[in-house]
Amino acid sequence: MNVNSSMEEIWLSELKWKIQHEHEGSKLDFKKTPYVKENYHELLKDIMSMANVPTNEKRYIVIGVKEHPDSTKEYFSIPKEKIVDQATFQQIVRENIEPTIDFSYYPIELEDNTLGIIEIKNCDDAPYMMKKNYGSSLKKGDCFIRKGSQTEKLTRRDLDEILKFKSNKVFNENILFGFGEGVDLQLTVSGVRNLDLPSKRARRKIESILEEKKNNLEKESKLSHLEKITRSVPRISNPFQSEPYENRSIEQLEENLKNINSTYKDHDWYYVGEEKTQKINFTLINNGNEYLDDVSVEIFIPVESATVMKNIREKPKSQDKYLRASIPNVENLYYPEVEKKSDMYIVRQDVGALKHHQPREVFDCDLRVFFNGENIGKTFSWSYVIYAKNLPNPINGSLIIEVV
Repeated sequence: MNVNSSMEEIWLSELKWKIQHEHEGSKLDFKKTPYVKENYHELLKDIMSMANVPTNEKRYIVIGVKEHPDSTKEYFSIPKEKIVDQATFQQIVRENIEPTIDFSYYPIELEDNTLGIIEIKNCDDAPYMMKKNYGSSLKKGDCFIRKGSQTEKLTRRDLDEILKFKSNKVFNENILFGFGEGVDLQLTVSGVRNLDLPSKRARRKIESILEEKKNNLEKESKLSHLEKITRSVPRISNPFQSEPYENRSIEQLEENLKNINSTYKDHDWYYVGEEKTQKINFTLINNGNEYLDDVSVEIFIPVESATVMKNIREKPKSQDKYLRASIPNVENLYYPEVEKKSDMYIVRQDVGALKHHQPREVFDCDLRVFFNGENIGKTFSWSYVIYAKNLPNPINGSLIIEVV
């Protein structure tokens, strides 16, 4: 699957969810009616104010939606003949605002309605302001910023925040985060279709032996007295070994079946956690000219996408009766911290100093991740946050996981 097409599908789905469920704020604005020539001053003010918001995220002005005080949404579909050409909006903004703002305008379909979307992105040269007078309401030098659901004139404090954000963005552009040596933004993994747990295999074996023993009971009842005595001579077994299932009585085997899940719990977890998981790591590269100090990383993995192991499972204990002590897996000392929330795994790792131009694996020990066969054919978005002592703000990003 193409990376771009996968990301576009996820982005469009997220945008529609945002329109349906999120409220107006500094990155989202709803307009009931389309912009027309008579109110282009509002278009200039709205786009400028959102472009000045210090964020790496895209901003959206959604035309054809009204949000009521009770947070419900009402849609006002735009007739196709009233959808303005993108070039018209871009020209009016380019002629009146400096520096240039990167935005696009396009329609989307939502609940049988045609809505207009102004998508504002890559605003890395703020502050943006009027470069000449426009009508009677906008003057040369006017500068606005979106705060929550309100538009206000830019203050000195706002300017300080913008400059701080721009400084941080220099780091953002030079920090690469992804999978493997290529620092890829997408990873393709194999889902496990049929999980044949050790407990299931042991159950089948016991049931087979039980059936055979019960069938033999009838045959043994027909044996001569001497043959019965001969067969009843106990087998000599190793006192240090657990009795093989074949040598156990019917009563013992039936009891073994009752306890099969608890008996093989460690075996099952080891099988899933070590033999059937993907061993995943991430690569960090600092292409800037400064060290990053005290770097730490958080990765957010939706529970619906995978099962993340909280530690490395130890190999099941020996079946020897007197040799059952297990040796702890020292790798667990280096395994990343994994916390499970209701719908999300949060994986944390301290990285330390990140030198420039030297790729660094995030985890000292690979993360164990199990992908269920039910997710085969699906793609998921994992997000991450990078922290550092000398970063003005954390670096946020996302990656794509494709299960095949």
